[in-house]
Amino acid sequence: MQDRDQRIIVNGIGLNVQDSRRDSKAIVFFHFSGANRVMWKRVVPAFENTYRVVLLDLRGHGKSDRSRDGYAIDDMARDVAGVIEHLQLGRVHVVGSSLGAEVGLSLAANYAEKVISLVCEGAPCSEYGPYSAWQGSEEAFEAHVAEQLTKMRSTPETVFSSIDALVDARRGILQTYGWWNEDVEAMVRYGVRSTSHGMYVESFGRQALAQYMEALFHKRFEEDYRRVTCPLLLALGEDDLEDPDERAAIEGLCGLAEQGRIVEVEGWLHPYGWLLNPKPMCDVILQFLAI
Repeated sequence: MQDRDQRIIVNGIGLNVQDSRRDSKAIVFFHFSGANRVMWKRVVPAFENTYRVVLLDLRGHGKSDRSRDGYAIDDMARDVAGVIEHLQLGRVHVVGSSLGAEVGLSLAANYAEKVISLVCEGAPCSEYGPYSAWQGSEEAFEAHVAEQLTKMRSTPETVFSSIDALVDARRGILQTYGWWNEDVEAMVRYGVRSTSHGMYVESFGRQALAQYMEALFHKRFEEDYRRVTCPLLLALGEDDLEDPDERAAIEGLCGLAEQGRIVEVEGWLHPYGWLLNPKPMCDVILQFLAI
């Protein structure tokens, strides 16, 4: 896939988009939280000969603009709906990972006319309610939310004196999980932003994360699942369904969709499998798209 980056203005912000411009049906990929379009480097070859591949940096990620607000899932779905409209893609296939899966689900629910099919790697699941794994009271849940948001908002942004220093810090964390290679490093480097004081930070900052998480805590995904009419695949690792409460929530949510199904991908590591060994997931998606 040749780089054809462009800046598309939607909802008052600039989004960085890479478009193969192939004359065929489009497939759009949405990255996970804190990632960016570079994460799909090893994925694109499996799709580029058949589909028009479109990658983008969601609001506040990668080279897209950082805004003061607009980090709720539905806001980001509205952004990507604008990109689809701008590129005149018509109806598209969507693949999303984690945050990207949540954005894809919102897109399919609220802009059904734009989505042919949806793959959610990491099934979006409510944090509270009948379709969640939370076992405590609503009062306890709200206390938990308040504590988490206070911690996020009071923790200062981590700044680094150089890009290499930031990359080294991320390497130190991710290597402990075995989640590091040259593609992960490329993704991290691409997402670095410089500050007005000559320092460096990760693109998706803490305040943006806190906004996203506040909306996520109170998002009831069952409302979206009920409105998804296109074929929907919830693709998970084998370990993702070990907890019986989580399994019950995900299976219940999937059952609300008109054409939903679940597949467990052997050996899958969420979400870094896309950068470490994407072939098993790519094979599952290609089989799903061929139906």
